[in-house]
Amino acid sequence: MSDRLEKLGLEFEFFEAVDGHAFDALSASEYDGVKRRRYFGRDLSAGEIGCLMSHRAVYQKMVSEEVPFALILEDDTHFKPEFPDILQDLMDGEVEWDMVRFLDRKKVLRGPHRILKPLVKGYELIRIRAVPGGAYGYLLSRYAAETLLSYTERNWVQIDVMHGRCWETGLNVVATKPSPVRPDMDIPSTIGDVRFDKMITVTGLVRLFFPLYRFLFKVGSSLSIRVHYWRMARWDRRNWKS
Repeated sequence: MSDRLEKLGLEFEFFEAVDGHAFDALSASEYDGVKRRRYFGRDLSAGEIGCLMSHRAVYQKMVSEEVPFALILEDDTHFKPEFPDILQDLMDGEVEWDMVRFLDRKKVLRGPHRILKPLVKGYELIRIRAVPGGAYGYLLSRYAAETLLSYTERNWVQIDVMHGRCWETGLNVVATKPSPVRPDMDIPSTIGDVRFDKMITVTGLVRLFFPLYRFLFKVGSSLSIRVHYWRMARWDRRNWKS
């Protein structure tokens, strides 16, 4: 990572992450296991809880040290050569976003989205109508850091999912198309590949009512992101100029 960032001419600071396997992660005060099991039928993994706490600690650092903006990167990312130019373009002028997510996911970028403004090098700033995962690279304002700290005091979803729940946090979350940042898939993740783990581990009444709660979660999330996307259309037209 040092070599990659130095080649781009970007100054950086390493932040010590939280290892969710080094303690009883399920007992962490930041984790709401009851709500997680109710809607997902299983707990977050220790790695996912550690990831949540790691990002949260960065937000606390931003707030405590009054850092106005930060580029937050996980330690397994690659960059396009034009990444510094994209960053400069995003930071120039009047800042009108709370978070810019770099999402290297073709399915998401091909899905419903609204182009907000052109960026340099053929990139575009967009608003997506989805709640994709991925927290390997994003720009964050201090206001967004404060907000996410509040919403993750007792959290039940992965940190990248919380990034996408903008109807809940009220944050102005946008993305770039394409992404100048992509994850390094050759490095094994300490979280593990838990995205496709659908095993239900709850028992008793929680297991009995799980299908209902899961249905309500999916319908609620789907409707909420659509309503939010529609509500932001007027703001987008008023504030963004192509």
